[in-house]
Amino acid sequence: MSRKSLYLAVVFFISVKLFAQNGDINLAIKQEASLKVASFLNLIPEGQERNYGFDSRADFSKIKIEEPYLTYYISYTNAKLTFVSGNEWRVPVSVDGRYLTLLTAQINNGTVEVVDIGAHVLAQKIQEFEKIHPNNGAQRVIIRNTFLKQDFIPSDFTSLYNKNGDVLEINASSTLLIYQINEREPIATNMAFFCEQTLNLINNTEGNK
Repeated sequence: MSRKSLYLAVVFFISVKLFAQNGDINLAIKQEASLKVASFLNLIPEGQERNYGFDSRADFSKIKIEEPYLTYYISYTNAKLTFVSGNEWRVPVSVDGRYLTLLTAQINNGTVEVVDIGAHVLAQKIQEFEKIHPNNGAQRVIIRNTFLKQDFIPSDFTSLYNKNGDVLEINASSTLLIYQINEREPIATNMAFFCEQTLNLINNTEGNK
């Protein structure tokens, strides 16, 4: 495991452990998002509302905070693909039932902080997935593959890795589906193909250095 990946894992573990003493993480993230969303919406320049998914500023008074998604990133360390938590929750903001944009929240020193707003296309893709798979709500996880520049939602995240200490080693033999959500409607794939694509890109990139 690289030094950076280990640092991220330790920071996430400590932050969540500190916070867990005070209650449910998702509930607290939603509460903080509800408190801070207005201030982030006010940062959107007039005339640029559509870049964030809104028809007009009148939509700001009709927003609803939806359920958060925890983001995991892909790391390649010691010749293995692993999942690394980014200590990052993406919280959909909806109007009239439509996901329009995302708030980004983190936990730092046991305190929830909302740090960004945006990604309205990703918000729409998350909702498209939820409409096709309405029973997947118990596990709200986004897998961000920065090598492929793609995002995925798993059908069962805990079955996609083998835990080796604090390291989540990706289980390429898992037969459970994951869904790529960046293009068109969600596209089903499996971990074998996911890993093959990722490793091919890593090897080609390293070979061209």
